[in-house]
Amino acid sequence: MANQRWSADKNIQFINEYQREECLWDPNHPQYKLRDARDVAYKTIMETMEMQNVKEVVGKIRSLRNTYNNELLKTTKSNTGMGINKLYISKIPWLSHLDFLKNIDSYTREKIENVATNTQATNTQATSTLESDSKYFSVPSISTRYKRKRKDPLLKAVDVLEKVAPQHFSHAQDEFDLFGQTIAEQLRQLPLEMALETEEMILSTVRKQRIKLAKQQTSTQQVRLPASSD
Repeated sequence: MANQRWSADKNIQFINEYQREECLWDPNHPQYKLRDARDVAYKTIMETMEMQNVKEVVGKIRSLRNTYNNELLKTTKSNTGMGINKLYISKIPWLSHLDFLKNIDSYTREKIENVATNTQATNTQATSTLESDSKYFSVPSISTRYKRKRKDPLLKAVDVLEKVAPQHFSHAQDEFDLFGQTIAEQLRQLPLEMALETEEMILSTVRKQRIKLAKQQTSTQQVRLPASSD
C-alpha cells in the first residue's frame, strides 16, 4: 500500500481514523504526552487501514498535514493579495475533512522557545519559534535534570551555526545554506518518527512567518494607498 496512490475515499477514511485518535493531534488530550497511548493509536490506524507498519502511518499523517497547511497558506495569500489575483479555492476533495486541525497550533502549544542567532558576516538577527512535541522529546517520567542534560537538537544546530558560520560564508553559500545543512545533519541523527515530526515543526514555523509577513505587507500597502477625492 505504501507505493500505491490513494483515492480520495481512502484518504478520507484515513483522516477519519486519525481524527478519532485525538491523542495524536490534540495537545489538550490527557494522553497526548503518553508515548504508550500514542503508539497504540498509531497501531490501531495501521490495522484498520491495513498498512504495513507504524512508520507508514506517521509518514501518511505528515504528508496529509503538509498538504493541508500548504493549501491553507495559498488561501491566506490569495485573501491578502500576495501573488494571486483571485481567491484560491483548493480542489482537493478530502481537504475539508482535516479542518479539525485548523485551531491546533502546529503539534503543541505547550512550549515555545525563541532562539535568536547573530552572525558576524551579516550582523542581522534571525528569530525562530521552535515548538516541541513532548511525546518524542521527553518521556512522561523524565526529570528536569535530564532535560537540562540533553539539549534540543535544533538548539544544538543553532549553536554550531553561530560558531562556524562566520568562517564558512562565501558568495555561493550564506548562513541560511549552512543552517539548512546543519539541521539536516541533526535530523539524520534522530529516529525517523522524531525526525519527521521535527521537520514538520520547522516547516510549520516558516509558514507562520510567511503568513505574518504577507499580512504585514498587505497592511503596509493599504496604508500607502492615496485617499480618494470627492
